[in-house]
Order: sequence, then C-alpha cells, then structure tokens
Amino acid sequence: MGYNKANNLIEKYLGKKATLKEEETVESWYINYARNKEDKLPEPDYEAVEAEVWSILEPKPKRSWSWQRIGIAASVALMLSLGIYFYNSSDRKMASKAKYATDIVPGRNRAIIRLANGKQIYLSDLKSGVSIKGKQLVYDDGSNIEAIHAKDAEVLTISTPRGGQYNVELPDGTLVTLNAASTLKFPSTFLGALNRVVELDGEGYFKVVKNKDHPFIVNTTKQDVKVLGTHFNISAYADDPTTLTTLEEGLVEVRSKNGSKGTLLKPNQQSILTASNRITVKEVNVTDELAWKNGLFIFNEENLESTMRKISRWYDVEIYYQDKLPPMSFLGSISRSKSLSTVINLLEKSGGVHFKIEGRRVIVMK
Repeated sequence: MGYNKANNLIEKYLGKKATLKEEETVESWYINYARNKEDKLPEPDYEAVEAEVWSILEPKPKRSWSWQRIGIAASVALMLSLGIYFYNSSDRKMASKAKYATDIVPGRNRAIIRLANGKQIYLSDLKSGVSIKGKQLVYDDGSNIEAIHAKDAEVLTISTPRGGQYNVELPDGTLVTLNAASTLKFPSTFLGALNRVVELDGEGYFKVVKNKDHPFIVNTTKQDVKVLGTHFNISAYADDPTTLTTLEEGLVEVRSKNGSKGTLLKPNQQSILTASNRITVKEVNVTDELAWKNGLFIFNEENLESTMRKISRWYDVEIYYQDKLPPMSFLGSISRSKSLSTVINLLEKSGGVHFKIEGRRVIVMK
C-alpha cells in the first residue's frame, strides 16, 4: 500500500467514512504498533479528549464507538499529525528502541562561493542565501560580501557540503535552492548570452524568471533541461542510479546527453533518466518530491539504499552495511531538523534493520 493510500485510509477512518473492513485495517495497524512498542502508548485522558474526538467522530446508526476505539482513533490521529507513521513492506515487526553512544546534529545553512580567480568565500551559516547584484555579491538580507571586478562574465561556483544547503539568486533573478553535497556553476552576468546556461551537480530546486528570447538551460552530467520560465527540481547526484527531473509549474524539455529527441514534462510529472540513457515519465506528488526544500524527509516506498544516501548527505556521515539485508522499503515523513538518532530510530521501528552510530559512521545491521 502506498503512502497516499495509507494517509487516505486513515483520514477516512477519522472522518467515519471507512467501511468496516477499512476500520479493521487501521485498527490492526495501531494494535500492532502498540503491541510491539517498547514504551507503550499511554492510556488516553478520555475526559480531556472526548470533546475533540467526538467533533470528528460523529456516531452513525448501527455502529457504536467504544472508548477503546475512540482511544485508537485519537492515537491514529496523533500518529498522522506527527507524520511518523512508518511501515516496512518486507517486515512490519517493530524493533526495540535503539541506544546510541553518540549523536549527530542535522545539516544547516552552509556553502562556499568560488570566484574565477580561485578565491573561496565561506558563506555565513547565519544567512540563508546569496545573490548577484550587478558587480556585488550580497546576502539575502542586503549585506555585502565581495565585489566582482571582472570586466566580462566570469564563472562563479557555489557548493554546499554534505550537511549543508543554501539559496542563491542568479543575475537574472532566477532563484535556486541547493540541497546538500551539491554544486552550481553560473556566470556573473547573462548579458550578451543567447541562452542562460548553468551547470548542476547534485540537487537543486529552480524558480526560473521568464525570458522567451533567452531560454534557461541546466546542464548535468547526463542530461540537459531547457526551460523558458518555470519551477522544477533536478536531482543529479553522481552516486544515484538515476537522474530525476520533477516539474512543479510550467513546461520543460529533458534531453539525455546521448539522446537526439527531447522529452516534454507537464506539471506534476517526473522524468527518470537511467544509466542506459533511457527516459521514462511518471505522475508524482510534487509536494513529496520537494519535501527536502521544505525541511522534511518524505520516504514514499523508498528502498533502504536510497534512504541511507539521503541521510548520509544531510548528516555528513558514512554508511557501512555490515550485513546483507533483504529488500525493504520505508513509508513516512520526519523533519530534517531532527537529530540523526531520532531519524534512524524511527527507521528501526519499521522492523528488519538496526543501526549503530560510531563517530561519523552509521553501521547498518540486521
């Protein structure tokens, strides 16, 4: 069952629109969760929750709601609102709560700007973005960083390390948000250029300023994306098996480096470029795909390896697989502001996998 289907089923349960079989399914999730949880869910304060619960659980004829079921509904509502409902498609048994000797804080605003002359500027982690204003580099609050003295356009490079992210406003006003371990190369000015061309390695979300006379092109190692003005996300990490382009608004053309024909994307579509240079297109939930930009991890039937790569980049840790594990996938969401131990503890609760933190290394075990 997919994440959206699970969410819809829980919402039907809370709205008393679920069939008897659907109600039993939701209650079985809760019962299984409570049975296997080391720290049992506390007994609800029935008097305190009665008014709130009955406001969404109106009784229907021929179907009575006991206090036990109201408690279940309240707990299911809590799990849904916290966004920590996880299940593992290969093994749904809950693991015992892990103990970690060390912990690692989440990523933050971190980036480096490299000028054409080789000078490196470490951007402030107290700021969230940088922009190009004429011949001046400035922070998003208007404070100056560095003057650009080149007479012609020079190539600037902004890089986020593992455990970092940053915003950049390009000379044409286009806004880019870079995810962790990502690099964007761009000119200090687009004046005189037929096309507005930038290079991306890693992941970035783009809000491109419209200019039909000067298309905006994002080059990656394996593909080029051409737009006139639109909002889209590209994930092109070297260690990922595919390159993903997700369109939020507008129209883009995706073309592999070795392909002759471009593929057009419409809003809410995602192109997947494989190692064999084959492009496929599917419908996606854009909110889920852009969750990283909004401070969330969302795992939607995501396999273990992909999940751990995201964790590795954001927390700047090495992942080591001690055991060979069966295929498994994860479903759920959690804030990227949480500590590493909080995130992997939730993954553990989905069953079938355990973790150990040693310095900046996460060991994955049975």
